[in-house]
Amino acid sequence: MTSFWQELATPAQREQLARLARQRNWGLALLLIGWLHLLAFSLCHYLSISVEYHGSAGYLAIWVAELLGVALIFRICGGPRRPGETPSLARFLTRVWVAYFLLAFNLGTMNTLRGHHLFELFPAMASLASFAFLAMTFVIDRRFFAAVLVTFAAGLLMAAYHAHSYLVFALAWWAILKAIGLTLLSARREPTSTNNVPLHVSASSSRSSVEA
Repeated sequence: MTSFWQELATPAQREQLARLARQRNWGLALLLIGWLHLLAFSLCHYLSISVEYHGSAGYLAIWVAELLGVALIFRICGGPRRPGETPSLARFLTRVWVAYFLLAFNLGTMNTLRGHHLFELFPAMASLASFAFLAMTFVIDRRFFAAVLVTFAAGLLMAAYHAHSYLVFALAWWAILKAIGLTLLSARREPTSTNNVPLHVSASSSRSSVEA
């Protein structure tokens, strides 16, 4: 009987995604992106609290620069992408997070159209992240539910302490990306012990064939 928490992806699809993550060094990339995000939104926090700057153009420039930095980090860590190496779950991940960024920028546009002096709709961006991680929980790995809880709590804190919402958002994403990155890096070391098993089996089978 299928449980509520059982992932929709097959084990073979999840293994393909894990292999791609190892090949393209996603663990290191996510660690670096976590620090980049912390730097970018700490700068936003500084501009909002210390400088009292609330112009949308300045924050938009920081966010666009961060996205360009994210693309550069993935390119440097993973190298050029080879044609035909993207499995279905990787395409699913791309679509989920492209949708997240489109909706996040849409929130900023609505905030400007409403004439808010501050980014009043910013806490809703954490809810968007919660939904994206919830999709990953049901499709890829149930452990992503921890990220759902972190972004859910971050959204509540951002709404309650709106003046420090940039800092809360920065720390929440830094913790999530660091945890995922370290998990992927530790998973890269595990296959080294399992890859030796077929060698022992083939060696024993060859000895038995020689003795026969």
